[in-house]
Amino acid sequence: MKKIWILFCILIAVDLQAVTITDMFNAIKKQPTTKIDEISSKMAKVAQDRVNAGYYPVVNLFGNYTHYNSPTNLLPLDPKVAGALIARHEPLPFSNTKEVVGIQASMPLFVRELKDLSQKAKYLAKSAELKKRLNFYQNEAVILGSNASLEYLDSLIRSLNATKKSLIKTKENLQVSVDAGRTPGIAIDKIDEGINRIDIAINSVEIKKSTLLSNIENLTGLEIKKPAKMELISEVKSGDIFALKPLIQVINASMSDYKAAKAKRYYPKVAFNVMWSENYAQNDSNLGQSVHRGYGYYQLGVQMPLYNRGEDVDMQLKQIAIMKNRMKLKKSEMELKMQIKSLQSSLTLLDKSSKLKKKNIQKNVDLLKYAKVAFNEGRMREEDYMGYEDKLLSAKTSYYETISQKWQDIAKLAVIYGNDLKEIVR
Repeated sequence: MKKIWILFCILIAVDLQAVTITDMFNAIKKQPTTKIDEISSKMAKVAQDRVNAGYYPVVNLFGNYTHYNSPTNLLPLDPKVAGALIARHEPLPFSNTKEVVGIQASMPLFVRELKDLSQKAKYLAKSAELKKRLNFYQNEAVILGSNASLEYLDSLIRSLNATKKSLIKTKENLQVSVDAGRTPGIAIDKIDEGINRIDIAINSVEIKKSTLLSNIENLTGLEIKKPAKMELISEVKSGDIFALKPLIQVINASMSDYKAAKAKRYYPKVAFNVMWSENYAQNDSNLGQSVHRGYGYYQLGVQMPLYNRGEDVDMQLKQIAIMKNRMKLKKSEMELKMQIKSLQSSLTLLDKSSKLKKKNIQKNVDLLKYAKVAFNEGRMREEDYMGYEDKLLSAKTSYYETISQKWQDIAKLAVIYGNDLKEIVR
């Protein structure tokens, strides 16, 4: 008794350690596919910062050393300085070498397209974030669908084994009759043929199970031995079609891109520039000594576009791209609305169907009991008896398939509406 209790506790402990459907959902976050989406989203946000950097000044230090093949003036001199040197009969500063160090800065004061380009980057960052969430929900749906299929195949194997066990028992009873000479030996062969067909079916199901397990492990990184038990804890929350939101943001980005191109084509650019340099000449050719002069300027510049055929064509292409994306959005919206309608109708019918099929299983169980009695008493042929075994197996298969289809439809609907399956299934 003590050994049985210990074994019972071990089995409970093993079951508690089994991977749950929530574990699978959480494991998706750690996989490379999700990490890639996170990096893409982060890159889109950094791209927005890159555009906004256009509002900031650009500051550079510079320096150079130049050697000329003939004496060259050190730098432009203002008239007063040049005049004073000439009046004193002093030579102007010329040298074969010149060394310059300085600082230069440029500050945009008005660049109209920056606002639209920043808005474009904002929309693209939002689209990348929504796409990351949509991909995650889709991966959850794949996990849920695969797990539901795995449950279906496990149930199918149990049913096949139950049918096989029933046939083996029937064969044992039939063997007594064959040995006694009351039944021809071909009856055993027919039962064996049925058992063999079941073995083939079980092997085929095991192959499908292996593929599903591999798919789940690939998405989660978890080693799965059996399907996780699932329970519906909440209905799918309807509302806006979440699956369309990434594309909507892409369209918004395209419109901002067009506005930016238009602003670049028709609006002036205003910038402020400033520069200061220190200029040095060693062994001035005229003065015979080193010379040092400071030189600088500040500048307010305006650039007004007048004509650029290439930019006009670019604007036309951007308008066409917007029209194309809007048509894609309209097409996707129509398709998704039809899919929602189909899934909602399907779920209602599947609920009704599962109840009916469950009753059908019980009826076939009862019929098989009567068939066994009739067959053992010699009032039924082997073919007819095998038909009852097949009908029960078919009824069970159909029921499990309906349950699996229901889970998959729930997963599809959740993705369309942007529901996290962790809040719907446990």
